[in-house]
Amino acid sequence: MATIRVVTCRLVLASLSRNCERVIPSATVIPKKSYSTTAENEKIYDIVIAGGGMVGTTLACAIANNRRLANKKILLLENNPKQEYTPQEKYSNRVVAVNQQTRTLLSSIGAWKHIEAVRYSPVRKLQVWEACSDAMITFNEDLSCKELAYIIENDLLLHAINKQLSEKENVTLIYNSKVANVKLLKTGMEFVTIQLQSGEQYRTRLLRLE
Repeated sequence: MATIRVVTCRLVLASLSRNCERVIPSATVIPKKSYSTTAENEKIYDIVIAGGGMVGTTLACAIANNRRLANKKILLLENNPKQEYTPQEKYSNRVVAVNQQTRTLLSSIGAWKHIEAVRYSPVRKLQVWEACSDAMITFNEDLSCKELAYIIENDLLLHAINKQLSEKENVTLIYNSKVANVKLLKTGMEFVTIQLQSGEQYRTRLLRLE
């Protein structure tokens, strides 16, 4: 499941890059302080990602990290409250398995170094068997591949991505932001409107809703 979601993130990112290249081939980076500070414009974003977690946060960080999209205002709406990460001696039982491609993605956005600095466990051999028969399949039985995957605690993975995201000036992250209603584009409309349970409204041309 984690691998499928990462592939989805990459497809969205690739699509954004292609569209941006066609529309604004000579785009330049606009510093955060250059944005309009009017109340109306503060609620308009180029991209809104409704749903944080590992997938939404990674997508926001990857978009912000892309040079062609560096001038885009991104809003990440996180449903949960902010939680500070503190490494514990006892390992958490809430973990995720990521493959080599996911590790490459995490490295590209600068998050993997934070995971390496704390802890993770490599998977060098994998065996799956059927409960009602002797059927069995083994991955990397001859150990031809050094590492098949990596087991990482959920909290640590999210902490590593958030640490990189905090350095992105064009990303705004709002916690406790529960989406109440979404008005999709219709003929003649320029923006999608997202309304939160708090009553706040944001408009965007591109919405990623989880």
